[in-house]
Amino acid sequence: MIFEPVIIKNVCSKTYLDMFMHMIPSPELWENDTASKNYEKISLTKLNITSQGHFDNPLLAGIAIGLMSQIYDAGGKEYFAPQMHFCGLSLKDKSTPLNFHTDQWGEGRLKVLGLLNSDWDSKIDGGGFICNDVKYVLEPTDFLIFDSNQVHSNDIITSDKERYTIDFMLQATKTAVGQK
Repeated sequence: MIFEPVIIKNVCSKTYLDMFMHMIPSPELWENDTASKNYEKISLTKLNITSQGHFDNPLLAGIAIGLMSQIYDAGGKEYFAPQMHFCGLSLKDKSTPLNFHTDQWGEGRLKVLGLLNSDWDSKIDGGGFICNDVKYVLEPTDFLIFDSNQVHSNDIITSDKERYTIDFMLQATKTAVGQK
């Protein structure tokens, strides 16, 4: 079954996103060993927050769990169980190329992705998301739920801003797995 991507709007306040951004360490301090192993074709700036129950950054993990809970309450409970297999941040700018790929997390998992920049304007800044050749426009406080076993990529950023995103890998509900 193919899971059709879903956007849940107005998940949290922009203040929550600002608080999250304030707690993120400088990208120069991010260790990218895992990112380089998973994305051999291009250089990515990625920060793992949690993976398989290990908190790489406990402070950010706590804030991310709070955000995941808000996504769950705003409609995510129809699609995923609040069990985080992975959570990470990525940083992209206008020099970041498209990166079409699939993730190797196995069946029954969904990715939830959203912007952390509270001032991001997709009409000006670009930087949407592409899944199965469909472009999705994300605004702050909106989160996209999709099956990352499907081909997906960032879209091109058109402004001089850096775009921060968060993504979660979560267990799909039985209803979501059976979605047509």
